Amino acid sequence: MVKVMDGLNSMPWTRLGPLANGWTVEGTHIPPRDRFKYGYDLWSNGLAFEAFGIGRTYKVTIRAPEYGDGVWLFNFDTQGRAVNVSYTGTYWGTARLPNPELKMDFRLLPYPRYRPEMHRLIGGTWLRAKWTDNIDRSGLNYRAEILRESDPFYQAAMATLDEFVRQCMTGGLSADSADAAELIAIYRTLPVRHHLELQQESARFHGILQTCGDIPVEPPELAYDHYHAIPLKVQHGCGGPCTFCSLYDRRIRILSEEDTRRQIDDMAGYLGEELDHFSKVVLLEGDALTVPSEQLATELHYARQRFAIEHVPFAHAFAKASTVMKRSRQELQLLKDSGLLNVNFGLESGSQELLDLVKRGQNLSEFHDTVALLREIGINVSINIICGLGGVEFRDRHIEETVKFVQSLPPGTKVFYSTLQISPTSRYARKQSAMFGGEVATDDIDRDKEKFARELGAAEYLFVPM
Repeated sequence: MVKVMDGLNSMPWTRLGPLANGWTVEGTHIPPRDRFKYGYDLWSNGLAFEAFGIGRTYKVTIRAPEYGDGVWLFNFDTQGRAVNVSYTGTYWGTARLPNPELKMDFRLLPYPRYRPEMHRLIGGTWLRAKWTDNIDRSGLNYRAEILRESDPFYQAAMATLDEFVRQCMTGGLSADSADAAELIAIYRTLPVRHHLELQQESARFHGILQTCGDIPVEPPELAYDHYHAIPLKVQHGCGGPCTFCSLYDRRIRILSEEDTRRQIDDMAGYLGEELDHFSKVVLLEGDALTVPSEQLATELHYARQRFAIEHVPFAHAFAKASTVMKRSRQELQLLKDSGLLNVNFGLESGSQELLDLVKRGQNLSEFHDTVALLREIGINVSINIICGLGGVEFRDRHIEETVKFVQSLPPGTKVFYSTLQISPTSRYARKQSAMFGGEVATDDIDRDKEKFARELGAAEYLFVPM
């Protein structure tokens, strides 16, 4: 029997259960849509942004009134991988699933109720996210945190997923209609993956990129756009001696064109039909433009062809200003014509003295000229600044000189800020923290962020691993 479930969305849902354990299961298959077409789902207990064209093609709801007080919703991509899980209740079995605490209610709703929700990034990291903190010029602001395996919501979600997969694959799903039989066959053919298979897929993903764990960072423009960004590792390390940073290996190693092509082929195989949902590429790691320009242009052309990306700029990259300045205008034009869309620089501070003390290896005059050159060519530029860098001793100078320097950059330069994060084993932590008068207080950091946002239009950059 096909019916529409009130309060979830307008798609027709087909009854697939009950399972042998009494749980009621319903499912639906969202048909193919125009590439990158978005839609909104209005829930009875919240507003969820649903990017229907982004890896959310197959949906399942599970309920058990005597076992839980809500409804599970699972979204699967075309490879059978769960990409989004939410629950409308507060308990499932013995697990208590409290709603998130919010800084500010979503006043457009008749009552402030929010469901626990998490979504899986392309590389396998689960985030608890899409919680509305406030509304700013009709834009939703999200809070995100990495969901660990010990989290009760993660455990309840994965246990529920595994039970659905087990019943689906062992004949526990009953089909009392042709629609139900067809949908069950789709889920089996995918096949829908249980949680251990999802972990294996994550290991496969990181193996393609030759990383031993989470990818540490990506350009902040894409921090919440993981479903649109395909990471490609074109070089290893960063080469920077910065005393505060432990994100990258300090040695630079450029991958061969053959290795990069093989990576592109393997990533296309990993994504399968999901390639239709991606429009961006992220060039990793910390200084991607160290790759010879002709080689990088060739790799971008191959990526565009293999990933079937339209003839528009599509590639984001991290780079150093000193590296870019070694490239001729002709080389940079070649990269733009090959698809380079945006270059992200770590400015960190507009105080030259502070940059020298933390061994940033960056000349502000050269940095300014680099940004101007890229903007003239038509390549977008974004920069990162760090709140708290230089501690109490440099706090005022860091803020004032950074604001002044960034305001001197060409219009259209995007600005992001993040809070200083230092490894206990870093030189900054061992030798410089005391020299800088200790860490800046949390309240002062918040005021510094507010000034960056007010004076520079800066947005917060959250380091979210894939």
